[in-house]
Amino acid sequence: MSMNRISVALVGLLLSAQVVADEYVIRAVITNWTPLITYAKPGDTLKFVQMAGHDTETIEGMFPEGATPWKATMGQEGFSVTLDKEGAYIYKCNPHMTTGMVGAIVVGDGVPENLATLETALPNVKVGKNMVARAIKKIKEDLVKTGRMK
Repeated sequence: MSMNRISVALVGLLLSAQVVADEYVIRAVITNWTPLITYAKPGDTLKFVQMAGHDTETIEGMFPEGATPWKATMGQEGFSVTLDKEGAYIYKCNPHMTTGMVGAIVVGDGVPENLATLETALPNVKVGKNMVARAIKKIKEDLVKTGRMK
């Protein structure tokens, strides 16, 4: 095989091995996140829109160990975060957390490794504990409904 053919074959192999990441849009709608739960793969980007009067921030203790937390400023339209670490992330809008503006992102296939940790950390949530509990419950219900968890 000639050197040119080998080079072309290697380039083709490298290009076919690249993983294409997706971008998901999460909308702030009055005092809710739509969708409430977003499923993504490692390396995918989550973009927050319709952010006038809203912010987004991970809730302390409610994301995978070793993952980087995020915090957008109020009204930061198009704020985006790329999540590389598998697991469940619970996030909030600070001014609307107690009225239900808590959402979740599940990165990876199967049951998030940190799901039990989220439940254990729930008593440490100071504000909006019921809304965080609702998000965790909804994750579990969705995992059962989609066959990821029994």
